[in-house]
Amino acid sequence: MIMKRAIFALGSLHLAVDASGGNPFENKNFYVNPKNAKEFLGSIATATGITKSNLQKMQKVPSAYWIDTKAKIRGSTTSTVEGILKDASSKQELVVFMWYDLPNRDCDALASNGEICCTKKSNGRCDYTAPGDCTDGIKEYCTDYVDPFVSVLQEYEGKTNVALVMEPDGLANLATNRGHPHCGNSATQKAYKEGVKYAVEQLTSKAPSVAIYLDAAHGGWLGWENNMKYFMHMLRDLDLPWDKVRGFATNVANY
Repeated sequence: MIMKRAIFALGSLHLAVDASGGNPFENKNFYVNPKNAKEFLGSIATATGITKSNLQKMQKVPSAYWIDTKAKIRGSTTSTVEGILKDASSKQELVVFMWYDLPNRDCDALASNGEICCTKKSNGRCDYTAPGDCTDGIKEYCTDYVDPFVSVLQEYEGKTNVALVMEPDGLANLATNRGHPHCGNSATQKAYKEGVKYAVEQLTSKAPSVAIYLDAAHGGWLGWENNMKYFMHMLRDLDLPWDKVRGFATNVANY
């Protein structure tokens, strides 16, 4: 019963989302990165039987692309947003990106500490306990990650189909781990809220064809009623352009 109420709560917000554009994934060919496909060639060459057959099938499986550093935005190779979109546009394939570089990223698990910090330690890592308003970190995120990313997407408006998941685990951490000193401090809270708000506003105004999905963690996390309540309250306070957000994504970083 708790799980049903939690799912209904998230669904009630989802119903407010304008889905008039239809399912962005329907009848689309998904992007297969040639760089990834080449990485299978060595194993395929030495494999036999069903192993070889399975590898050849895996070689053709599409995947989403985590853009977790600023260096992955601009560039000519298909390791970058720019290179991927150029390649995909020539094939009319849909690309899925994971938008992932908030200041003080992954404040709870620290499994994927980011490159942008509110305050840095002497070793260059983020100091998650440092107080403040994260002015420098938010500025770096907006000018060095959000703006260039949006600029590239803007260049390919109408040329290729794109969907993206906004900051996996970020909003869930913000809502449910407020008691964690790394997630609950003023710097991290402000960085996540202002960062996501700026990113969504820039995307929806400058690259409106991109289908934006806010990450909603997974059932083992937000499926608990109290966690879902915290998440819903936090979402309502974000003041996002909800009519331009396509929906929610789950099971991205865990399930």
